[in-house]
Amino acid sequence: MRMFTCDGARNFGTVFALLLLASFGTVASVANNSFPKKLVHLVSFVFSKMFLLWALPLALYLFYQWSIATYDYFEKRNVPYVKPVPFFGQVLSFFTQGRHAVDVASEGYHMFRNTRISGVFTLRTPAYLVHDPTLYKQMATKDFDHFTDHVTDFRIETDPILARSLFFTNGAHWRQHRSGLSPAFTGSKMRSMFGLLSKSAGDAMGRLLVFAAGKPFTMELRDLYSRLGNDVMTSISFGVEVDSLTDRDNEFFLKGKRLAQIDGLPGLKFLMATTIPRVFHFFRLSGMYKDVNEFYTDAVARNIQLRETNRITRPDFIHLLLQARKNTLGAEKHEDEALQDAGFSTVKEHTLEQKMGEGKMSWTDIDIAGAAASFFFGGIETTTTLLCFTSYELAVNPDIQDRLRAEIDEQRESLADGRTPTYEVLQKMKYLDMVVSEALRRWTPLGLTNRKCTKNYTFTNTDGSQVTIERGQNISIPLKYFHLDEKFYPDPLRFDPERFADPNNINQDAYVPFGTGLRNCIGSRLALMQAKCFLFYMLSNFIIQPGSKLTIPIVLDETSAGLNAKHGFWMNLVPR
Repeated sequence: MRMFTCDGARNFGTVFALLLLASFGTVASVANNSFPKKLVHLVSFVFSKMFLLWALPLALYLFYQWSIATYDYFEKRNVPYVKPVPFFGQVLSFFTQGRHAVDVASEGYHMFRNTRISGVFTLRTPAYLVHDPTLYKQMATKDFDHFTDHVTDFRIETDPILARSLFFTNGAHWRQHRSGLSPAFTGSKMRSMFGLLSKSAGDAMGRLLVFAAGKPFTMELRDLYSRLGNDVMTSISFGVEVDSLTDRDNEFFLKGKRLAQIDGLPGLKFLMATTIPRVFHFFRLSGMYKDVNEFYTDAVARNIQLRETNRITRPDFIHLLLQARKNTLGAEKHEDEALQDAGFSTVKEHTLEQKMGEGKMSWTDIDIAGAAASFFFGGIETTTTLLCFTSYELAVNPDIQDRLRAEIDEQRESLADGRTPTYEVLQKMKYLDMVVSEALRRWTPLGLTNRKCTKNYTFTNTDGSQVTIERGQNISIPLKYFHLDEKFYPDPLRFDPERFADPNNINQDAYVPFGTGLRNCIGSRLALMQAKCFLFYMLSNFIIQPGSKLTIPIVLDETSAGLNAKHGFWMNLVPR
């Protein structure tokens, strides 16, 4: 809307004053300046002020009407919806940080219990929240062609790394990317990488024991696990060995910390890219710092050149992606079938049918950098979150910790050196899997996921009415609230690994820590392998106890885009 400036209002007042005065005299006399100039200026001033007095309220009224013009969308369609705040819809709390983003976006889940879906507004734009896990599974599998894309759309011009990562690609590019990467995440490939993971974790625990010198000490576990995760993922993703416990400011750790940062300004930008992507693109914002983009692009390019020049082979992601470039990356079917189950939480793999004319990924150096950086981010941030909350539950539930440690000690007796686990040993540890599965339910690292509707989709709601989600609209899936719903999990806030003693007792549609369907998390095996390996080493060497600065019950950080403790995970580590 075009607004009048003060000068514009003053000019308008002058013209109006002349017209008013002319109504009492003659146009000629006005033109001949027979009226006193002071009178003209006075009337001009009065009417300019009067104009501003009614123009501003009018402008505000018209803006208000525009801002709420779409708010009858769900009422017309007989879909329950959360009452929106004018212009802001449901997103105002994202910016005031009064509540966590996942809780704000999922507000309708408990407000409307007897519906499969409800409506929300992102500013003026209507979107949907899925309440029914069965409906989500149907959308993600059988009807996947209606929901192939994620909402977030990073641009290559501003985010060359993120825009090339699997999670943020869409359309044909995503299909090519997923098909090319799937063979890199099979059970046999994870087992081949396990040696790198185990060595890195074991060496770090050795240094931690030296630091302890046989005495208990206090440590903030998010910092510890992020450093361990950085070292492991730097080795697996980029083929570089670092020691972030000793060399605390090494470049890979500092850049990795900036890459994985999801609070403060980076977290806010990520929320904007997810909830209001048009605004994000309008201001040409980027999700990742420029220096981080340049660092990982250069690191991967140098590493590839070194390997190809010296014919270096190493069982890590760079090697697998170079195989994908040469079209030699394949799956070992017999081995993969034997190693398919990495635990209860492992997602089911789906075969993507190649469409005519899609072709295959070319896997340039920057494509490899984008893929490696996305593995790096997932391997640090989400796995660190899982380890932190698992350690918290073990600290406040010492009986569960004692039982898990007993299982670990039993397995250690069967190991050749009594301390270094194998991939197969971790896979058969029943109680360890129960603990990790329950931690993923109770503290889901990614509590909300989304999809964009790519073609109109109609389904039947609980009241028998037909609901049509129109092409281009966004849907959100509240994974956290599925996991904390007493319909599916009695006493859902209680940490109880026994829920997973018999998998038949779990509603598997309502257990989705890694999502479900064709766009589920490709790295579930890697995350589970890493988390279990760290827990194996940690409980082999230490007893975890609550520190004096630990808040019990835990208080969540509402300002973080992810899941985090407001006051940290302060624990006493007691050497065994």
